Amino acid sequence: MNLEYLLKELYFRKRRTLTAIFSLALGICILITINALSSAYTEAARMPLKEIGADITVQRAGNVPENLVGPVFACSAVTIKSDEIKQIRHLQGIQGFGQALLLWVFDADRFTIVLGIDPENPVGPGILRTQMTHGIFLEKGKNQALAEVSYAKNYNIQTGDNVTVGGKTYQISGIVDASKATKIAVANIYLDMVDAQKMAKESKQVQNVSPFESKDANLLFIKANPKQIDALARSIKDIIGEKASITTPASFLKHLGSLFSLSDKFSLATSLMALVITVLIVLKTMAGNLAERSNEIGVLKAVGWSNKDVVSQFLGESILQCLAGGILGLIFTLIATFLLGHMQVNIPIPWEMSPTPHFLPGGGDPVFKTLQLPVTISWRLAAFSIILSTVIGAVTGGLLSRHIARIKPSEVLKNE
Repeated sequence: MNLEYLLKELYFRKRRTLTAIFSLALGICILITINALSSAYTEAARMPLKEIGADITVQRAGNVPENLVGPVFACSAVTIKSDEIKQIRHLQGIQGFGQALLLWVFDADRFTIVLGIDPENPVGPGILRTQMTHGIFLEKGKNQALAEVSYAKNYNIQTGDNVTVGGKTYQISGIVDASKATKIAVANIYLDMVDAQKMAKESKQVQNVSPFESKDANLLFIKANPKQIDALARSIKDIIGEKASITTPASFLKHLGSLFSLSDKFSLATSLMALVITVLIVLKTMAGNLAERSNEIGVLKAVGWSNKDVVSQFLGESILQCLAGGILGLIFTLIATFLLGHMQVNIPIPWEMSPTPHFLPGGGDPVFKTLQLPVTISWRLAAFSIILSTVIGAVTGGLLSRHIARIKPSEVLKNE
């Protein structure tokens, strides 16, 4: 193969050369970018749960309480019995487990969303210890409470103050900014789980809607093996029953809409289709190039080039063009993913996970988690694409080699 001749020919026929290179570059760019976009939205759908260290949340839907006095259950989160919790904890595939207790407290002077949490458990709202703005996090058995920063500002609550919720008084140990961590299970006041369970057990309104014992809960947070999330969700539904409200990353992906719920199979099929069309364009370009150069091939053979020499020359041109197309496609992909990575996406939070009563002002408003789209390139796919480009060049050149072999110098020179 004569490299100098090869480069001169590619430059001389730059229109066809650029057509082949840019066509393949576009196909490679589409292949990697669609894959990156699909993965980005899948990861984005995981973020709301990931922020509280979970992959699955579990609730049981119930009825709206008749009398809104004192502590009551949210209609989307009534009692999950301790024996049901025990069954769920022992399911295969669970890697971490947390529980909480969500209460609406209607006192005479204010409405308060209360969440009982396990302060020492990193699965669930206990992860909020990283979002403290003032004071210290809850300590078990000390009759303490945390105030959410907006609630504290509205009611002029500071660290060390005493607050009365549901007829019980607690000392504020700290102020927490829950908005920085998650939109799920946001509350005004956070209590130790034991204190919240005691409040629920003593509430007549709670007991009337859904009988509650001291070790029960109404929110479960589960960290799971990613491959077993769907199977776990089905098993949990079997335990909780028809009124189970189970949220997984797939739930958020579904709420994002059809454009954002691109499945891996669909994105792969789309990108491969684009790549096939690109290959056909490249093949057509190469075939046109060969047709134009039939006389040249005849002359080369006449001056002593063998079929092998001519084939290797054209094969080299084909591989070089396709390799350049693959590298350019990767550059296009880096630019595309950089721009897409600056996009913000609003992830709708399922209504049943909104802590505010829907029958109060603002309670029915959609709740969103806004985050930057986490677009990353699969370097394994990028490397595969470069190799694929080289293979496309080799295959294209190979397919045209039979035509090259059939060109006879005598016929070409005769036509001249």
